Amino acid sequence: MLSNLINRKVLREVLLVAFIGLVILTLIPFGSVTPFPFTFAAIGMFSLAIISALLFGEPRQSRWVFSIALFLLVVLAGWTFIQTIELPFNWLAHPAWGAARDLAGVRYAAISVEPADTLASILLIALPFVTFLTGLLLCDNDQRSRKVLAGLGLSAGVIAVFGLLQFSMFPNILIVVEKHAYLDSLTAVFVNRNTAATFLGLGVLLMLTQVREITRAYSKYPPGEPGRNILLLKSWIYVLLLCACFTALMLSHSRAGIFATFVGALIYFPWLVVNWNSSRRFLRLEPRWRSLLKFLAGGIFVVVLLAMFAGQAILRAQERRLEDDDRFCILPGIWRAISDHWLTGTGLGTFRTVFSAYRDPACGIFGIFDRAHNFYLEGFLGLGIIFPIAAILVFSVLAKVFWRGIADRRRLRHYVLLGIAATVLVALHAAVDFSLQIPGFAVFFAAFLSAVVSISLGRSQSETDRQYA
Repeated sequence: MLSNLINRKVLREVLLVAFIGLVILTLIPFGSVTPFPFTFAAIGMFSLAIISALLFGEPRQSRWVFSIALFLLVVLAGWTFIQTIELPFNWLAHPAWGAARDLAGVRYAAISVEPADTLASILLIALPFVTFLTGLLLCDNDQRSRKVLAGLGLSAGVIAVFGLLQFSMFPNILIVVEKHAYLDSLTAVFVNRNTAATFLGLGVLLMLTQVREITRAYSKYPPGEPGRNILLLKSWIYVLLLCACFTALMLSHSRAGIFATFVGALIYFPWLVVNWNSSRRFLRLEPRWRSLLKFLAGGIFVVVLLAMFAGQAILRAQERRLEDDDRFCILPGIWRAISDHWLTGTGLGTFRTVFSAYRDPACGIFGIFDRAHNFYLEGFLGLGIIFPIAAILVFSVLAKVFWRGIADRRRLRHYVLLGIAATVLVALHAAVDFSLQIPGFAVFFAAFLSAVVSISLGRSQSETDRQYA
């Protein structure tokens, strides 16, 4: 019996390492936007999910979140599939099929205007959901959840260092191919600078957390004991990786990405300053005025950083007004398309085809909009009314999870704040960009959420907390 238990623990650790490695591999080839790496990532993650589910069953502490996520996956994938099939009596079929029947004699009629593209989009929905579910299965305690967050943070730091070296020495190269867009901006392993900024912003928050963890461990380590110098070296490495993430973020020149990161930092950093030593076993209470002073100092520090280092992004925002930005110019056309198909949608993955009929000539004739540059509006157009309902449910679940985490967790409460800050960062940037539609980043963020949700719903008095907090 004991050997079986030990093997089970070892197997979970092996699967956890494979999970972290697969998430990182999904990032590297341009965010897995091309078919081959995306297929590899999907096969690997689905296999890992099946193995984890068969071996470990539903997670104990986060079971209700697991059930809701699985339910949403089934509903969204099922509705997407329904959009591709021919319903009886052409019920809910898009009007374009009637014109196709009259002009070309086409007999097929479905909700989606491009059933093949919509069917292929099911995997784009499923992959981040399955990643989240797998993370919940494997992150059964605080230690493993923190391992996932540490692995994601270190990977973001290493990718930031790679991006800085590449941008400084080979600015016209993107990994191993010639770079054709955003030549003046650092994009790391991504094609788009806005996706890179979202990823690097999340990396800043993650590495800030790791710096806090390692510096606290060093400060409590007895002087003269073996291993103290190693902790000091790790502390400097973590600080350098944090600086690399921040520098790479600034060099991305993404206005929305930088500002969304600073909003997240305003939520997280002041609280972290006030509670830097909050997990000590014998915490000495500070006067309220001193805590307030630290909180204000942390907020001012974030604002000063924005003013000092985000100059180019601020200049771009001042020089280019919102009405001159193509992303905002096309919004009225997207709203008209949604108002015409708000109930059923036009089929997931059909934005490029549908929007061409609603494009305002005043926005210019150059360029093809294959993305809405707004995750929420494109989801609404593609899936119909079911998308905002699902989005409200997701945010409600996360709000409940984080609320419970704030109320119940003590030593690890900063991880709950990390989850809140990162969610705000990604949610804000999703309103003006499509980072969540890039498979690599979607998988990365889903893995991140699985770890912070597991910590938020963990038991504060468990053996894991006493050992590792």
